[in-house]
Amino acid sequence: MSFFDETADRRGTNSEKWNKKAIASIAVNGEAEPFWVADMDFKPEPHIKAKAEELATLGVFGYPSFPTFREIAASWLEKKHNWIVDKENILYSMGLLHGVSMCINLLTNKGDRILVPSPTYRPFRLLCSLNDRVMEDYELGYKDGSYFLDRERFIESAKRSKMILFCSPHNPSGLVFSRDELEFVLTTAKNLNIPVVSDEIHGDLVHPGYTHIPMGKANENIGAETVTLMAPSKTFNVAGEHSAIAIFSSGSTLKRFKHAQDALWVSEPGYLIGELTEAAYKDGLEWNKDLCKYLGENAELINSFFAENDLGIKMVNGKASFVTFLDCTGVYDKIKKRVEETPEKYESTSGGVLSRFFGVEASVAMNDGSWFGDQYYKFVRFNYGTSRDKVYNALLRIKKAVESL
Repeated sequence: MSFFDETADRRGTNSEKWNKKAIASIAVNGEAEPFWVADMDFKPEPHIKAKAEELATLGVFGYPSFPTFREIAASWLEKKHNWIVDKENILYSMGLLHGVSMCINLLTNKGDRILVPSPTYRPFRLLCSLNDRVMEDYELGYKDGSYFLDRERFIESAKRSKMILFCSPHNPSGLVFSRDELEFVLTTAKNLNIPVVSDEIHGDLVHPGYTHIPMGKANENIGAETVTLMAPSKTFNVAGEHSAIAIFSSGSTLKRFKHAQDALWVSEPGYLIGELTEAAYKDGLEWNKDLCKYLGENAELINSFFAENDLGIKMVNGKASFVTFLDCTGVYDKIKKRVEETPEKYESTSGGVLSRFFGVEASVAMNDGSWFGDQYYKFVRFNYGTSRDKVYNALLRIKKAVESL
């Protein structure tokens, strides 16, 4: 039995993923099993758990000091990604989205366009609009269940933009970019003299057989302006504690980022997350390797299931992390017809056609594809960061729901 076959029971806790009201808002059925919010159901990495128990036993949560935080982060980057980074080029960030927002404000001006590959993690859209920027919605190429970088259209979008906000590996598709693709993005940015900010929160969870190359590492022989943002959040399922690291290619940008953080008084991690991050980065590598293997096997199960069952559903990419798009194009019209015939049965406050149908008929709560852009309404995002048994049973319920049409 694998460590990851056992999951934590988070019902009745302050968990957004397991919040029945939130589930009902997208899936109608508040009792639907959650396969939506991008955190995992596994028990915590043992060193993190031991550190948390140690801190709880001590029971004092005063002002922290983390003089070796950057050194430990640099050590993780070398161990995990074979990327040797001077610790002086690393800063703590109070969560990855906080780092993204800081970069938007420091590296662009109001009214500027920011290139973001889509389908797009919805907060990116919000951060552009909330900071009075315009999102340049660059759609990744798509064919036969796979997203890819369409280079000609990328250049045209980049020419209209003042910054590239990348997501690598890509959420929600699980696309892992090659070194050649990353170098193309970086060369384009350098030629246009615009910075690249890369969200790599899923970068530590690439499945066996694939390799994640950090943007800053790919940039070493190119020299574009880059900020690479990484975090223990998804890697070790501590997203609720808001901790990330920012790795800079430019000392001047680092200084501006640090000054802006100091002005907001958010330059250091809180006591708990600082301790948990250090414990994870020091001792969590073997657990992380086992997790990547387990998630890869889950992804293989999903892909095989839909390939073997003629349901009109395809798994998209799915080479990293624990979330993937399911392309429901082949069955969408039938589902839409069912939902429109009995609208009162599928009424919700924010769910799309697919998330409502599967919530009611399969008791599976998933993010509707329209959450990532209106044009992706024929997709849902499925979170497989849970036990294989739960994944398989959810797939069986999806199959039964589709076959009932």
